[in-house]
Amino acid sequence: MRIIGFFGKGGTGKTTLTALVLRELVKRRMGEILVVDADPNECLASVLGVDRPSRLSDMLLKYKRQREQSPELTGIDIFQNLFDTLLVEGEHEGYDMLVMGRGEGTGCYCAVNSLLLSVFAKTIDDEHYDYLLMDCEAGVEHIARKTSAEINDAVIVTDASKVSLDTLERIKAVASEVSARIETYYVVANRCRPDMLSRVEETAERLGFRYLGALPDDPNLAEIAYEGKTVFDLPEDSPAVQAVEKFLDAYN
Repeated sequence: MRIIGFFGKGGTGKTTLTALVLRELVKRRMGEILVVDADPNECLASVLGVDRPSRLSDMLLKYKRQREQSPELTGIDIFQNLFDTLLVEGEHEGYDMLVMGRGEGTGCYCAVNSLLLSVFAKTIDDEHYDYLLMDCEAGVEHIARKTSAEINDAVIVTDASKVSLDTLERIKAVASEVSARIETYYVVANRCRPDMLSRVEETAERLGFRYLGALPDDPNLAEIAYEGKTVFDLPEDSPAVQAVEKFLDAYN
């Protein structure tokens, strides 16, 4: 199984790229796919048109209730039953989806984060999926919490601003500090003027990251957003769709 995490500071377009990559993997019939929205803002479900997505935070509440009602059951037994139910509820157009959901209080996501790690562990052990895509929380804090510490590929979406480019360095530094197991770093430029793309590519190369290219401006993305459609409604000749096709060709 290949685990791909999508990173970047807020507003760079990582959720859009996650959805576009998912679209392309589904179109290519690349196997079983699990997509995880690990951002508490829960934007990915809207981009994909998933109504009432299954949430890990809801699963956690059910887990707590069952532990209180059935103390004879082990945590593993309860988790297994809930997880299986969650996956059945999460099937949508060639992929399964899990949404992290809100935390346990102001600024606290500890138990949900632990559950997310358990999801990864179970998924890896079962080897049920060919791909696991994770739309990560903006910034780098989630890496320090190790919710994104066991992935194969980190795809970082960035613009050409200093703040965004500095995020590339912070992601690598924090991953090293917490001994995160990330095999390969990729960079995709987005919302950049053509004359600024060289800054992104140079920064990526300096850090030892693979630069995949730039996501072009695509009026079709705005159109489907206003019409309440999803990335699966984009035409095949859409600039963003064609760019992601090239990204995956280079990635593979």
